[in-house]
Amino acid sequence: MKLRPYVIFTLVRKDLARLLRNGPALMLCGLFVIVAILVASSGLVEDRPQTIAQTAQANPSIEPREKEKAWIVYRPADDGGWIQLLKTRAPKSLGIRFVEADQFDSTTYPPNICVIEIYRPASFTNGQQVRRRINYRYPGSDPNVLWPATRWFLSASLEHFGQMPPFFETIEPIAQPTQEARTVQTTRDILENVSVADVLNVSLIGTSLLTAIQFFAACGLLVSLTAQERERGALRALLLTPVNYFEFVASKAVVHAGLALGTSTIVVAAMEPSALTSFLFWATMVFQTCGYFALGLLIASFAKNQTAPNLLSFAYLMGLGVLNLLSLRFDLFQILASLTFERYGLVFTIISLNAGGLSFADSLRVMQTPTFGMLVLLSISLLLIATFVGSRRLRA
Repeated sequence: MKLRPYVIFTLVRKDLARLLRNGPALMLCGLFVIVAILVASSGLVEDRPQTIAQTAQANPSIEPREKEKAWIVYRPADDGGWIQLLKTRAPKSLGIRFVEADQFDSTTYPPNICVIEIYRPASFTNGQQVRRRINYRYPGSDPNVLWPATRWFLSASLEHFGQMPPFFETIEPIAQPTQEARTVQTTRDILENVSVADVLNVSLIGTSLLTAIQFFAACGLLVSLTAQERERGALRALLLTPVNYFEFVASKAVVHAGLALGTSTIVVAAMEPSALTSFLFWATMVFQTCGYFALGLLIASFAKNQTAPNLLSFAYLMGLGVLNLLSLRFDLFQILASLTFERYGLVFTIISLNAGGLSFADSLRVMQTPTFGMLVLLSISLLLIATFVGSRRLRA
């Protein structure tokens, strides 16, 4: 089917005019931006030392060793290729060194490096959930020196596990005055006091905002406005003109996907501007927006009034939440959850926000993984299904 640009342009102008008259929708987009600005100015997002050497300049007691700035101490085990992936993803600028725990005495760590200790998996919750203890150790008295290493470590781990890694995290300084004074902090302590918390908080807040923006602009708003046109008979009249269905879909994609990506760009520019230079970030946003647009188009195909889309969207969100909750306990629901594009989109959104200015080459390496391939496959497949179903339902 031939697409005529001038027809699409006319439809885009019509939809933009309707959108500009929709005060609540514009206010909600503005609210997302305001929340991002408030988070960025609240101290959750702040300038962190980019290298341990820069931190050492502010703290003369830390004298970094040349080239080596962080160690990964691991226990050889069946890790499914996780350690090998970490070695592959280790950037030279961080000076990462991998050391087998059996070949090194942890009591003789150099006092000027950061250390990430990886323990063998341990079983928790009556043996039903397997977690791996990760102990972050920092030189001197400032745990913020862990920031570059933990940021990279979490991003690479997310890439391997395809979801939030099953870690039980602790943190402690390398040198401690006495054994009695030694305090191993729990995950809650980390989330309250150290920079590891900032990595997680910024990523989770940013991911939540971006997901809400994409769902609202590319899915919810599309469903609402299309159902309004259908209820008033404007959609039937439009599709009876020489405008073909694919031009109608293309115009909707320009307006709603453009609104989603534009608002997301402003939010990320406020919270984590370095992510805007990452090709992985843009690829993730495009395919996740594509998935939500396809979802909105599919819901709009069955919504004949303005009440139905709200109920269908709410039912979808509730069903998705329950599905992911059940997938933690039952294998069948894990399979079903793996067929949703959100499962992969959320992971790569977190990765791209954590990785900041990821280079083009590194972005391509991440995008060649099967996990990113699933995001692309599911998003495109859902769009094709929604287009096919909509071409028959919207004319009804």
